[in-house]
Amino acid sequence: MENIIRQNKTSQVSTYIFASVVFSFTFTAITVAYGLDGVIMGAHDMFHDFRHVMGMPCH
Repeated sequence: MENIIRQNKTSQVSTYIFASVVFSFTFTAITVAYGLDGVIMGAHDMFHDFRHVMGMPCH
């Protein structure tokens, strides 16, 4: 009985790890392919405005 419980916990952990890897890969692929705006709408504009607030010149 204890061996079965241990195997189930190991299976759950490996499922979470696999899901995390898939999510990370998907997030990275979208970010690389479409830039940060593909993941978070308006991210480019927010970063651009933040640079101006910090005093960095535009272009």
